[in-house]
Amino acid sequence: MESINSFIKETEFDLKLQDAYKECWSRLIRAVPNLSNEDFSHLSNPFLIKCLPAYKKAKKKVLFVGQETNGWESFRVTLETFHGGNQESNRDDIINYLQWMYEDLRFHRKWDYTPFWKGMRRLYQAIDANGIDDGFLHTELVRFDLNQKRLPQDVEDLLQKEYNVLPMEIKALDPDIVIFLTGPDYDDRLRETFINSYVLGDHLKFELINGFKKNELIRLIHPVLPYHTYRTYHPGYSLRKENEVFIPIEKTIINLINNETNK
Repeated sequence: MESINSFIKETEFDLKLQDAYKECWSRLIRAVPNLSNEDFSHLSNPFLIKCLPAYKKAKKKVLFVGQETNGWESFRVTLETFHGGNQESNRDDIINYLQWMYEDLRFHRKWDYTPFWKGMRRLYQAIDANGIDDGFLHTELVRFDLNQKRLPQDVEDLLQKEYNVLPMEIKALDPDIVIFLTGPDYDDRLRETFINSYVLGDHLKFELINGFKKNELIRLIHPVLPYHTYRTYHPGYSLRKENEVFIPIEKTIINLINNETNK
């Protein structure tokens, strides 16, 4: 019976995640024609993730959230290849393909040399020192990029509003710990993301942590988020000041997780 329950629980991760990605897909497809031809030609695929086996087996389920993609192939080419993605079968094929891209990225680990991946892996190893290697998942706050850069404000507002999947993604994955490596410059996008979540009427709250300014480290509170949810700097910044910035934040996050009771 225990094996059956574990199988059902692990299978539900996949089913709920796919449901999250499918739920507002048609809205995304309807929004794309509102972009200029130039913007659409340089728009990346939306970043969709797959619930990997190591995460399913991990005792501490940790989800990291980055800023946005940094070159995730062409959404225009994907839509053309899969005949527009506006039919249910095309939609499902695209979602499967984009999840395969994530699985492929994680398997080959070709970006491990970058500050983002170095910092993220280091935090994960500190959070779950005895855990499964590579047992975390990571996603992005902004699902797209334009020419490997952050979207222009009007484009970001449009696409994020129509394809606001992060709250549903978190709900599907049911993590114990969520770490936003987005830095303070993305706080407005964070607020918009959770204002527009399906938990209507609940706004994201920022709770100060003793010893840190709001831009350095803060707890995020929302019904969709687990108790241990924090926002801190992108490792591209914090690792440049490792002793002054990264290490104090790392130690504090670990102490908070180890010393405070989950709520």
